[in-house]
This record gives sequence, structure tokens and C-alpha cells, in this order.
Amino acid sequence: MDDDSFRKILQFFNLSWRGYRRVRKGVKRRLAKHMEACGCRSMDEYLQFLEKNGRANRVAQELLTVSISRFFRDTRLWEVMEKCVIPKTEKSTGTPGAQAVRAWSAGCSCGEEVYSLKILWHLLRGKNPHLPSLQILATDSNPEVLRKAQMAVYPQSSLKNLPSQVLDEAFFKEGKDFVLREEFKRGIHWKQHDFIREPPPAQSFHMIFLRNNLLTYYGHTLQTRSLWAILETLRPEGFLVIGQNETLPVEPDFLKTCIEYRFIFQKLRHNQQHGDPSTPGA
Repeated sequence: MDDDSFRKILQFFNLSWRGYRRVRKGVKRRLAKHMEACGCRSMDEYLQFLEKNGRANRVAQELLTVSISRFFRDTRLWEVMEKCVIPKTEKSTGTPGAQAVRAWSAGCSCGEEVYSLKILWHLLRGKNPHLPSLQILATDSNPEVLRKAQMAVYPQSSLKNLPSQVLDEAFFKEGKDFVLREEFKRGIHWKQHDFIREPPPAQSFHMIFLRNNLLTYYGHTLQTRSLWAILETLRPEGFLVIGQNETLPVEPDFLKTCIEYRFIFQKLRHNQQHGDPSTPGA
């Protein structure tokens, strides 16, 4: 499959060439196998088939999923989470320890981000017993990566950012892989969910992690519409976290950029809803 053909399928799904450019080799290989399995000899024939066959369409979308991650990806983010975001979140919950903090990992992939947050929370709670409990909703549109996430078995390469002491506390070795201990799996609800085609969960969150998915791989129109809906679920004073190579397609005036790390945004307590989310500053 050449790049021109690959661009056609990205356009078909309203996905971003810029986001896929560096990771396209493996994605193209998976799609080429699926196209052959569907009996299609050209990209145009393949796209016509996907348009008529809902099941094949869903498979193609799953094959377009990119699940490249590791624990505590972007060290600076987790430093700011520890020193700034989590203390402010604890303060906003009111009575110490009385209210659980709710986080949503939207597009959680194989779970590295989710478990990184759990491990950090566990370490901080060891120092501060009044830190509220943590409940995480972890969602992804791809059922296969959700299955892997729930198994919580990882190669050593995914854990290179973990100090040896933390690695020993949170994992045990099984052959060449590392398995997360059961205590770090508690308080996580895994759910198949597509934030492009489905409304957000009917909950409000203190934190939303939206890293390296929507704002990387999707076109501007889908980014804007989905982001606006996702922000509706963020509580006042809550935090939105995006990837370090990402930008917001719109800049709502009820979000302020954290001075400690420009890829974290806090929702202002007093905000107004605007009519057209596609308008800059809306």
C-alpha cells in the first residue's frame, strides 16, 4: 500500500496524515492484509466495500489504532502531576479524604497511562493518608487493547522510566515480562467507548487524560466536536491533560493553561457556554 492509497483511507475516516506520518508503516501493513482478506484489489474498491460493510468498517478502524506508549511517558508531566495538579485536586474536593477523585483516561490504549496514575497515587497516598481515593474510567474504542490493558502484562521496554524500587513494588516478573500486582488494578473501570461516535460518559471528572489520540490522529472537524463534548464532563477546577506534541483545535475561554506545564489546562470555576465551539475562543 503506497502513501497515496493510505491518504485516501485517512480521508475516508477523517483522520490526520500529519498524525499518522511517522507511524504509518505498521498501520499500512495491517490495512493491506485486511484489504486482501476482503478480496479488494484497489483502494477505491476497498473503500466502497467498507462503506457497505459495517463489520469490515469497524475492523478497519481498529486496525488504524496506534498503541505506542510506556509507563510515565513524558517525565515532566508526571512531576507536575505530583507537585501541582494532584495537590490542587485534593484541595478542590473539600474535606480531606471525604470524596473520591474521578479521572477519565480517554483512549487509554494498553493501560500504561492508567496504571502510571495509579502507581503515582499509591506512592503519594503512602506519604499523605488523607489523599482521597482514586477512581479511574479507562476507555478505548479497540476491544483488543482493552483486553491487553486489563491483563496488565508488559515488556521491560515499557517500564524503563520506573525506578527499580517502584518496579519491584508494583510488578512481579513472569518470564521476560512484568505483571502488575492486583492492588494497583483496583478502582479502575474499563469500558469500550468511541469518543468520536458516542457521547461522553454521564459523569463529571476531576481529571481527563486525552493524550496522543484525538488531537494527534483525527481531523480538525472531529477534534473540535469531540473535544467540546469531552470538556462538558470536566468539573470546574478540573484538569485536562493532552500530549506534549499536541495543541487544542479551539481555545475555550473557560480553560487556562497551567504555567508549570503548557499541556495541562484547568477549567475555571465560573464559565459560560458558547454557541459555536468551532469559533476560536469559544
